Amino acid sequence: MDGPGGEEARSRIARLLEHGDPDSTDYALARFAVESVVASMPAATFEEHEVFVDEKMQEALRAEDAMDRLAALDRVAEGPAKAAADALRRAQFDDADAALAELEDSRAAADPANTRICLSAREARAKAALVRGDAVAAAEHFVCAARHVPEEREEPYDHEDAMLFRSRAVGELILHAEMFGGDGGWIDDAMKLCGQNIRYRHTHVWNQGARQMDAGAAQLTAGRLKGTAAALDLFLHAEYAFRIASWHFDKGGFPVDWAAATNAQGLAQAQFAYRYPETGKPRTSGMWAAPEDCYRAAMEVREAAGQSLQWAKTRINFGYLLLNRGRAEKGADGREYLRRAVEECLGAQKALRPEIEPEVWADAQLIAAEAMLDHAEIGTDGAMKHLSRARIELTKAQDFMAKQRLPLMMARADRLMARLQRDIEMLGEGL
Repeated sequence: MDGPGGEEARSRIARLLEHGDPDSTDYALARFAVESVVASMPAATFEEHEVFVDEKMQEALRAEDAMDRLAALDRVAEGPAKAAADALRRAQFDDADAALAELEDSRAAADPANTRICLSAREARAKAALVRGDAVAAAEHFVCAARHVPEEREEPYDHEDAMLFRSRAVGELILHAEMFGGDGGWIDDAMKLCGQNIRYRHTHVWNQGARQMDAGAAQLTAGRLKGTAAALDLFLHAEYAFRIASWHFDKGGFPVDWAAATNAQGLAQAQFAYRYPETGKPRTSGMWAAPEDCYRAAMEVREAAGQSLQWAKTRINFGYLLLNRGRAEKGADGREYLRRAVEECLGAQKALRPEIEPEVWADAQLIAAEAMLDHAEIGTDGAMKHLSRARIELTKAQDFMAKQRLPLMMARADRLMARLQRDIEMLGEGL
């Protein structure tokens, strides 16, 4: 706990121990959430710790809901499910898992055809594993749970229940990884779930595209967590999945979904370009052109469809691509890309309603400010002008985020403001 939020985090734990009720059923879980988040994210600010702890408690609620649904199935399941829920609230994860595993094993042995109990028990075990922070175990539980989902139906479209379960399982893993990180070790099991969905061809063309989107999203998320070689490979696979999804959506006449898949394809290509220098090799111009083409194509369709929010999100993605290209190329070309990055992000804001889409608006504001800072650092003159403008935009962003209560965004803004102050000091001038 030596990061910026470490001291405040220690104080928070002290307050929890002082004012919390050790006899309450959720005291141990709350303490576990605080201590595990602070230990795994020592460099986070206090506000970021607050968000992460809240997300951890939301995961716990989802696990408890799964156990409640299990308890409601029949009287035999009620006792073990309630015991598991109580153990979870006390952060006794081994006891919770053991109760659910025993229930699953006994039901499977008594009646192999009784799949509802086995499915629900495994799902609850998976969600409890996510609370514990063991995404790899959770992924394995989801795969085992999927084996209990009935698929032998007379009508092919009845298989949608099985596919929806697998999609939701992949979504749970992605949600956990995007919030808490990890090493992406869950991706192999996640792809087993996606593969089962993709291999089933006798479903609506839109669903075929949606299942490819699941696979691409999982690979893209895991790629961000992996080392260079594995990351680049996952980004390529994600790009392929999104490309196949766009083909299905185009074939089925779903232009809005085609735009979503094309935007996602651009994201995968952009991530590949961002990470490629880690190989020690230079980027090619095509690495920048490919995602730019995707973003432009998606924006065109989204604008025609009147999707102002989605259009703005894609334009912000484009702005972030230009920011990274400007950093990479430097010189006059780099400054031009950074100028365009500011233009794209602030232009996207005009289509947003900041009180309705505060995080998207704030993201655009911060990327624009970051581009201004980069412009000042690589510029030969006029650096103070860009720093002055960046300070105006960052101050505006900080005021907005404080009003909207966006702690993660505020932390980003604070770090950029600290960088701004260092740049000003290096110039040896005041504003």
